Amino acid sequence: MGQNINILNSSGTPVNQAIVVMKDFNTNHETITITDATGTVPLKAGIKKVQLFISHISFENHVDTLDLQSGDIEIRLVDKKVNLGEVVVTSEYVPRASGESVHTVTIINKEQIDNQAAPDLAALLSQQLSMRVSQDAVLGSGLTMNGLTGQNIKILVDGVPVIGRMDGNIDLGQINLNTVERVEVVNGPMATAYGTDAAGGVINLITKQAVENQYQTGVNLMYETIGRYNADAFAGFTKGKSSLLVSGGRNFFDGWSTVDTGRWQEWKPKEQIFGNLKYRFTHKKMVLSYQLNGFYEKLSNKGNPRLSPYFAYAFDEYYKTIRVTNQLNGTYILNRDWSATGTMSYSLYRRTKNTYRKDLVSLDASLVPGVEEQDTTLMNSWMSRMVFNRSRQNGIFNYQAGIDVLIENADGSRFNEQVEQTGDYALFASAEIRATKKLEIKPGIRFSYNTDYNSPVVPSIMVKYAITKNTQARISYGKGYRAPGIKERYLYFVDINHNIRGNENLQPEHSDNFYFSLTQTTTVGKTFHNTQLSGFYNDIRNLITLAQPDPSVSLFTYVNIGDFSTHGGSITHGVTWKGLTINIGGGITGRYNLYADSGDFKTYLYSPDLITNVQYFIPKINLTTAVFFKYNGKLPGYRVNDDNTISQFSNDSYRFLDFTLRKGFFKNQLYVSGGVKNILNITNITTFSQGSSHSSAIDEQAVGTGRTGFVRLQFTIGK
Repeated sequence: MGQNINILNSSGTPVNQAIVVMKDFNTNHETITITDATGTVPLKAGIKKVQLFISHISFENHVDTLDLQSGDIEIRLVDKKVNLGEVVVTSEYVPRASGESVHTVTIINKEQIDNQAAPDLAALLSQQLSMRVSQDAVLGSGLTMNGLTGQNIKILVDGVPVIGRMDGNIDLGQINLNTVERVEVVNGPMATAYGTDAAGGVINLITKQAVENQYQTGVNLMYETIGRYNADAFAGFTKGKSSLLVSGGRNFFDGWSTVDTGRWQEWKPKEQIFGNLKYRFTHKKMVLSYQLNGFYEKLSNKGNPRLSPYFAYAFDEYYKTIRVTNQLNGTYILNRDWSATGTMSYSLYRRTKNTYRKDLVSLDASLVPGVEEQDTTLMNSWMSRMVFNRSRQNGIFNYQAGIDVLIENADGSRFNEQVEQTGDYALFASAEIRATKKLEIKPGIRFSYNTDYNSPVVPSIMVKYAITKNTQARISYGKGYRAPGIKERYLYFVDINHNIRGNENLQPEHSDNFYFSLTQTTTVGKTFHNTQLSGFYNDIRNLITLAQPDPSVSLFTYVNIGDFSTHGGSITHGVTWKGLTINIGGGITGRYNLYADSGDFKTYLYSPDLITNVQYFIPKINLTTAVFFKYNGKLPGYRVNDDNTISQFSNDSYRFLDFTLRKGFFKNQLYVSGGVKNILNITNITTFSQGSSHSSAIDEQAVGTGRTGFVRLQFTIGK
């Protein structure tokens, strides 16, 4: 048997996915190997002396010169001072610590996801600063970040865009977190790297790629007193060069209303079934992986009874959503400085609406005739992305170049029974220039071709400057471009609360986007402090939004409203002392008042938000307590009255407060969590909707399901 080098961590466990570069002193020949689950690197016979370089995102780089003798060699890597949750992969040439990134990145790691007991992305982001999560009973939950709506925020899962926007937003309640390891929120302009929909930033969900042991299996169970029952499980193994991970589950919500109305409920009942399969193969310089994700949701919108002496019936609507994503990823390490990564994916989105007339006496149900009552929306997308990276450790000049292709198709009754297609083909490049020890500059540019619109060149520039060893300033600027989506141009959507028609005459959005942050980290004794001050400015031309052209008709359509801008800022401070972590922050967002030119009105309307979260780990009893608080300030606006005058209104402020306990048993093979969500019992707020997709103005908006208790079990075994 030949001689080997065994790469281990500090506890003696083999390190998987480490990049090992060996240079033969006699021939100057370099060989590169990516370790598999055994952490073993075989050595060629006859080699007497090698220079060794080992890198891994979780460990410090290891550089050594070895005089090879008989027998295997063991090398133990040193853990990085940052944990894996603080390593960034989104828009980076190679994985790197968040503090080293030129971008301003917020990371929500697995520990916070578990402590918050968030079942989906909507619940998780509702506690984040400068973000607002809205709720529509049928269309689902949407997101506003730094004053920009979901159309300008790109949501990715392992680098693949999520498709299927309704009313311009991805339903965040359909993105569950059962396999998510961390969420990376990249603030600021990202259109150069990720194209359309990314002018305001990117949210990338990084999922679990493989089990940590030879084999591992686990079960998660969760119950909430509002009628939520969630269950999922996973199983996986790693052997040699291969690893397989399979997971799946079911989420069920019984529906909820502030007042028991019998059938109709403000928060609609829904059932979700999901599954995931991942396979990864490692061979020398190459890593290949394939994953298949499937998701099914059934949302029930039961109507109020219609009664008379002769009959009793109701109209019930059922919305069924199917999401399927096939994804193939590959990474090839050419040498210690060069790498290539590729992603290919096919995503399918299908949403079906069925309306039934249900006899409440016999319980018979029959389909209601009509295209508006029975229809299907079908969308699919093909995405291909190839990126070449040149990244030298402590190099003065590194760069990246890539190809991006996205083809989308849509058909169904909501698209006039026609197949609509749009394609976007792009070349992009950027460079990281270390001008001085303190100054790093990252210029970028994107050239694209859109099959329906003339795409402009999209440049960007980002700068990071180390004012002191512990103080860093980051400034980013980028052009933004967003072509109207297929749904905005062709969608025709009607139900009891909505009447939306697409507009084929829409023009693309163009924007200028700025983001600034100043970060300072200090250590006082055993206490670590992290303070960040940030600011943003977004200027959009030809903003696409829903509007009501004729107030006498309930029809809404997408229109270009002209100029729109947002600006604001936030300040956060985090303290870590032993097992205690405290994060507090406050921000303010200003939105351009569309009626500012119509009279003596304020140009910008401002709304504040505040967060506080406290997490304390008690090692003696292996218990974590956590408190999460979020305040969403009043959201002012203007409306057009029946007499065509303009008056100001304000949506109410509201706040969420959650408390959780999480304890580990049996060497953390079992975690038991419990707590209370929405302790302040927030349900509806007073609001006014003008220029929305609803057919009429409303005076209340559902924001919470009331106070609820929960218990959660997470059981994992493996070897």
